[in-house]
Amino acid sequence: MPPKKKKTSEEEEVPVPNKYIPGKQPRTGDPPEVHYTQSLDPESELQVDKWLIPKFNLFISFTLDNLVESYKNIFKDFIKLPSRKFHPQYYYRIQQPISINEIKSRDYEYHNGPQTFLLDIQLLYKNCLSYNEPDSLIVKNSLQVVHYIEYEVLKAKNVTRNYLITDNVKNRLLNYLQKVLDATDKSIESEISPPPSKNADDSIQVSQPFMELVDQDELPEYYEVIHRPMALLTVKQSLEVGYYSKIYDFIIDLLLVFRNALVFNDENTLIHQDALKLLKYFNHLIQNKFFPELQDASERGEVKLEYDKIEYEQYLANGGNENSGEALDDENEGDYDFNHIEGLGNGYNRAILSEDYLLGPQGKTDQPLKKPKLSTPSLDNQPQVLKYNIVKSLLKEKEHTSQEYTMEKKPYDLINQVCIYSSRNLYEQATNPIAGSRPSCNQNFVEYVFNGKDLSQNENMFSFTLQPVQTYLTLIADVDGKQLETSLMVNSENVKAHQQQTDSAQDEKEPEPRIVGTERYDIRLNEGLNFVEYRCEDREGRKELMKFWVNVLP
Repeated sequence: MPPKKKKTSEEEEVPVPNKYIPGKQPRTGDPPEVHYTQSLDPESELQVDKWLIPKFNLFISFTLDNLVESYKNIFKDFIKLPSRKFHPQYYYRIQQPISINEIKSRDYEYHNGPQTFLLDIQLLYKNCLSYNEPDSLIVKNSLQVVHYIEYEVLKAKNVTRNYLITDNVKNRLLNYLQKVLDATDKSIESEISPPPSKNADDSIQVSQPFMELVDQDELPEYYEVIHRPMALLTVKQSLEVGYYSKIYDFIIDLLLVFRNALVFNDENTLIHQDALKLLKYFNHLIQNKFFPELQDASERGEVKLEYDKIEYEQYLANGGNENSGEALDDENEGDYDFNHIEGLGNGYNRAILSEDYLLGPQGKTDQPLKKPKLSTPSLDNQPQVLKYNIVKSLLKEKEHTSQEYTMEKKPYDLINQVCIYSSRNLYEQATNPIAGSRPSCNQNFVEYVFNGKDLSQNENMFSFTLQPVQTYLTLIADVDGKQLETSLMVNSENVKAHQQQTDSAQDEKEPEPRIVGTERYDIRLNEGLNFVEYRCEDREGRKELMKFWVNVLP
């Protein structure tokens, strides 16, 4: 970056030297201890979740090569280890030297391989911090190297939940972004570790220093260090106008806002502590609130979630762009030879393996190479619980459950008995077939008897299935008492009780047995599922009912 110039009173331009000097800045005194098995951020998504990326070694090679090409200025010092001839003291101070070339040469496709890869990447920063002055440019670059690699791993790890941002998803993201913008010390503590402390402030927005980009005229050294400046208002405007196509495009830009502050500012400063606090708060909202809410809305049909299947196929199954190997092996393009750069991370130089070598003899045979099949998705992406836990839902909504299903069992008093049986014509055909006809081999008539003493408000619903010929039924209800109001509904239609026959009619036909306090209903059912409800109520307000679901086969 060219030096800035400042104007004097005589309008003469005087170059302003850069604050940060590039290159090595060895510490004086004993170096700090390096923790090789301890993550820089144990609470991050990459450390907490179990994840697996198909063809992980190929993904690492492609990702690191792509980042080196995109950010040459910050990656160039970590391509290979420092020279033993010119910097022998480095190997006395650093016990486990590492570099990008060494990481690319290692195998991480084994159990806990991804976690080991993350520790190796973070070791670039740990070694650099141990050897160099903590406020030097190379240390700040090494931390950004770690962040940029982790961003790519985040996108690959979450490729199947890196959903496209629709209007519904965007509104939800804006809602959680607003919570970050309005966050105070008290609201953050209430969300992450309730209850909040008594001295927690509830008036000052913690996000205020991160709302706008740093003024380049007021703090030019900021842009010497930070290669991807970002601010909260910039993220919000980009989300509103539809600049982000996928969820993790938005998440990574918001992570940049706070991680840039962690890179530039000393850890003892207030802005560094506030950035750490907001970073933890944002990760909590996204992982524990936003994604579970989005998944629940998808299961309820409120939002349709889709991810980029083309990105999944090329970015994971093929390890990147199909032409990536050609670009890396083309000696005519690009004269930037990183192996001639002295770094502080890697001494072992390994020639970049072409994609042809990694994927097989592509292009060396007349037969086209078959497209590799996608790897089976990891079990970590499968649902961990049932979509709807009915028992849990009932317990959660217990206060809204009808009293009818929670009261103590009480036998029926008004309904003595309810009988449902086939129509008389069907019964007579089955028992007395027409002369010369063959009697039926199947029992086509049915009869169900329900005793009132066995019924209660909790045990009054029944279901049964009938043969296709059973479209006509008779229901007889024996009730206790004369001052009762009764009704029968069949498929939401009211059915009137059968009128008792007169004496003259009884003389012409065979008399039927008549039960005192009984009602008779003739029912015609439809093919399929039918709903029958019998209701009885006395003057004191006592109600008793019975419900039947009758399925008539086609």
